[in-house]
Amino acid sequence: MTKSFRLLLPLLLTLLMGGCAALSPNFQKPEVEVTALEPLPAGPGNDLRFRIHLRVFNPNNSELALSGLYYTLSLAGHKVITGTSSNLPPIAPYSQDNIVVDATASVVGSIFAAMDLIRSQSETVPYELEAKLGLRKSILPSITVRKRGEIDLSQRR
Repeated sequence: MTKSFRLLLPLLLTLLMGGCAALSPNFQKPEVEVTALEPLPAGPGNDLRFRIHLRVFNPNNSELALSGLYYTLSLAGHKVITGTSSNLPPIAPYSQDNIVVDATASVVGSIFAAMDLIRSQSETVPYELEAKLGLRKSILPSITVRKRGEIDLSQRR
């Protein structure tokens, strides 16, 4: 290595590392929650379909530019829905936005979840959402968030 390159290399590394930290020094994971789940008419092959309403919270001081979403939704402990979505709106700093995605359900997971719901006769169903958020303007390509909660079934009747 030349003498000037050896002197320049540490300076470049320092600037690069400092630049990455400056892009998101206090970045906090966004939150995603299910706000509603509604059945849709059957799709091709009588597939079970749902419309999932999600609320995405951005706790950061910069826009959350989403490139895509990969998600799984478990109901009553059974993996029921897996899906993807693109063309998502950016989430403004310190705000929240609602996203609606359509998904096809797993028949086996749906049967087990339905049997548990019928047995329990509850007005709510426990859910677990795992969402991988693709990021456009970040040094991180994606972030995975998990959320557990309950969906009130009485609000859709």
